[in-house]
Amino acid sequence: MSLLHELPPVRRFRFPFTPPRACFRLGGKVYEAVRDLECDDTREPLLLARREDREGTRSLRLIERVHGPSSARPSVRMVEELTWGLWVRHPGLLQLLDVAAEGDRLYAVREYVGGWRLDSVLGLGPLLGRRPLSVEAVCHVGAELAEALHHLHTWTDPSGHPTSLFHGHVSARHVWLTLGGRVKLEGFGTRASRAAAQVHSRREWSEALRESLYVPPLEDTRRARGVPRDLYGLAVVLLELLRGRPLWEPLAPERWRWGLQPDAVRRELRWLKVPAGLCEVLREALLGEGPSAPPLTAARLRERLLRLAHSSREGLARELREARGLALSRLRPWDSASAVLGTLPDAPRRAAGA
Repeated sequence: MSLLHELPPVRRFRFPFTPPRACFRLGGKVYEAVRDLECDDTREPLLLARREDREGTRSLRLIERVHGPSSARPSVRMVEELTWGLWVRHPGLLQLLDVAAEGDRLYAVREYVGGWRLDSVLGLGPLLGRRPLSVEAVCHVGAELAEALHHLHTWTDPSGHPTSLFHGHVSARHVWLTLGGRVKLEGFGTRASRAAAQVHSRREWSEALRESLYVPPLEDTRRARGVPRDLYGLAVVLLELLRGRPLWEPLAPERWRWGLQPDAVRRELRWLKVPAGLCEVLREALLGEGPSAPPLTAARLRERLLRLAHSSREGLARELREARGLALSRLRPWDSASAVLGTLPDAPRRAAGA
């Protein structure tokens, strides 16, 4: 069910022959619903809304429900993460703008940048028959994400004390590619809320198994290789982009039940046709294998990817448009890939209830 059904509506005067607007109030501010982004049984319901400021400017916002955990300890962690999400500013992070309470429910208001989710771009790989982005563009995306993670890892609070913040979980669902070629990382500030949601159906359990691919296996965690968890997830995202399709196959979920095992990583790297330096980066991040050097950090990962990235934001935006256009030309009416293309909007559409 859409978030619009649980938010208090606002009745406004409407001139005749003008389309109705679905307006609601949240935290004392009035928003206009545009459309639902994700509203199925396996993902978080997200509502795209429009906010009109006092100066008359209109900006889009992304509204997400914040789930309350069952115990007191995660509740404190959730409040801390929401506080950090409101304070931290970086162009590579999808900014958390406000946290508003309505009744006994809590909502997070984020900026909206438009564009494509990375998991939707990965879904175009099987339709195109190749990787949707070039190796240079993949390295550019990885360098932008590593820069955002480096800002988190080295951020200091307003009093000047280091905080050693971590994103915690980077996956293809947490990355946005904007229409202008910018790379945005979301999820920081609401990770504890998403972890508090309970699993009730088989499809949700399947999604939980899919997300476990971006987390180091248990034996690697005990080995303490020194690679942060969010850098491991970023390396898995790069591996998927270089393969040209997601690691998770809907017809064979049992293959990845216990996470991404080292043997599977070596097998995937063996068949990749990429520069040797890029394979070394992935091997060091995913397996802990490589030259004896300092532990892999976000700054070192960014510098190594920048040496291999010969792309720019304009080049990334052009490749995204070309991949979508080619996929549209190959799409037949009976193909099931229309659902994937539906998640790649060119412009926001009006909500069904508006």
